Amino acid sequence: MDAVTEVYGVEYLPVHDGRGRPTSESAFVPRQDLKYVQVVKERDEHGNLKKVVTRIVYGDPVEVRASLAISGSRGISTSSVERQNLSVRNYGRRFVRRTIRFSKDGKYFKWYMEVLQAWFNFTKANRSLRARNSYGSFTHRTLTMAQGLAC
Repeated sequence: MDAVTEVYGVEYLPVHDGRGRPTSESAFVPRQDLKYVQVVKERDEHGNLKKVVTRIVYGDPVEVRASLAISGSRGISTSSVERQNLSVRNYGRRFVRRTIRFSKDGKYFKWYMEVLQAWFNFTKANRSLRARNSYGSFTHRTLTMAQGLAC
């Protein structure tokens, strides 16, 4: 079992076929709507990038490409995920052990991450998502405003 299936999958109890001892452990299967892709960067002996290989791990390839088109992505890449991780590291001081805000308790860390995600998606304006308004100036938008989920 992999971590993606365990976290984003559906739990079920396998049916016993009558042979041997019945299992009491549940198993996980990926959800039908799960779309998960992988990017592997191959490097040479000097650490220079040779090529980037992408593959669809879970999900229908047609649905994955449709989701990428809706999101504005040209293809499978790690740039948006790496940008999100950088923002979380910059704004999330609870990751840094030598600060007073470091989370030892996972419960508080989870709450903090939920607030950080809400702030990042609903409140923080993203300069690259700005749109020109009727006056010729720019209107700054958040991620959810750009996707039409908020106004």
